[in-house]
Amino acid sequence: HLIDGGVHGLFVAGTTGEFYGLDPDEKRAIYMTAVDEVKGRVPVYAGTNGITTRETVMLTQLAEECMVDAISVLTPMFIAPAQAQLIRHYTTIAENTSLPLILYNNPPKTSVHLEPETVAELAEIPNIAGIKDSSGDMTVTAEYIRLTRHNDNFSVLTGRDTLIYGALCYGATGSVSS
Repeated sequence: HLIDGGVHGLFVAGTTGEFYGLDPDEKRAIYMTAVDEVKGRVPVYAGTNGITTRETVMLTQLAEECMVDAISVLTPMFIAPAQAQLIRHYTTIAENTSLPLILYNNPPKTSVHLEPETVAELAEIPNIAGIKDSSGDMTVTAEYIRLTRHNDNFSVLTGRDTLIYGALCYGATGSVSS
């Protein structure tokens, strides 16, 4: 239904997909079902969110085994990491997968914010391919775009439906909406 409706990809086990209520076996089933049903018609992006880097790496490797096309990783929740710790978190995940990694900024849900300068630094890692910004703050989205627009291998996506048009006008590549 969604593919027939014109979507350019599917994102499973994200925040709307209630990843926090699923165990690894359920996530594996979701990843595999999505890949099997899509049959290569559009990319499948898998949320591999965890509280710890170790958990996120494990879920990322699980998603890679399931043959998803890319992963999206939300900032850790229930903790307050510094920006340097977030850089190490995402660098470690990127080093442990060959998949493209989409950073995911959603401070209303996690109370953790990826600063634009942090995103610009992470954008230089070859398999960190973009960011989904669900902050709801167009100034933050605009700074992500400004600081990474020189990088043809990095995309800024908005995660707020009400900001899709504005973000696209400013230079975002697209959106991930629910």
